[in-house]
Amino acid sequence: MMKYIFSIGLITLLFMCSCSNSSSNNHSSKPNKQISKPNKQKSINGVYYYSDSSAESSITISGNSWFGKLVIKSGFGASYDDSNASYTSGIVKDGILYDDSGYIELGSVNGTSLSIPVGSRRVTHYK
Repeated sequence: MMKYIFSIGLITLLFMCSCSNSSSNNHSSKPNKQISKPNKQKSINGVYYYSDSSAESSITISGNSWFGKLVIKSGFGASYDDSNASYTSGIVKDGILYDDSGYIELGSVNGTSLSIPVGSRRVTHYK
């Protein structure tokens, strides 16, 4: 009989402790908040460069305009090549580069790199 009373007392005590811990945990637990980081987009403004053995290209983006310079390496020297550089410009809308008319899509930019045709091939420029 004594074991029976002791067992009931122990079970009651455990039940009371588990109930009080459970209710205190519900009140003291913090809500599960997800901390969101602000979405920082890289600015596309800046100068993007490309260079290989046959050409050098730089494209500057400022606001909704872009300006490009292409130098073809002829082998006659840098001053000759630079004097024969070609220049072009256009419009930027939502990361897409267009010609001056705004109708012909030429390339794209994402803030780190820029892809546009140079001569007969498409090349990637980097900041």
